[in-house]
Amino acid sequence: MLECEDMEEKASENDQEILELKKITEELRMVNENTGSTWVAFLRGILQGGGAVVGSLVAIILIGLALSVLGVIPGFKSISEYVGSVVNQIRH
Repeated sequence: MLECEDMEEKASENDQEILELKKITEELRMVNENTGSTWVAFLRGILQGGGAVVGSLVAIILIGLALSVLGVIPGFKSISEYVGSVVNQIRH
């Protein structure tokens, strides 16, 4: 009699574990469907990082150019004149 009750308890515990595993499996399937491929996420991250770097550089260059035109930073004025002369030489 005692063995029968122990077997029933173990069976119910196993059923609970199986239900939990099925629930976890379903949740993992849903997460996988929503996130897509890991390679796509990796490439998207690389592109976003590159875009952030390029955007930051453009912002810094524009701020430096604006400050050199205003004369706030005198060293940038000579550099911008030099770059302008090089660009004009390449055009002609």
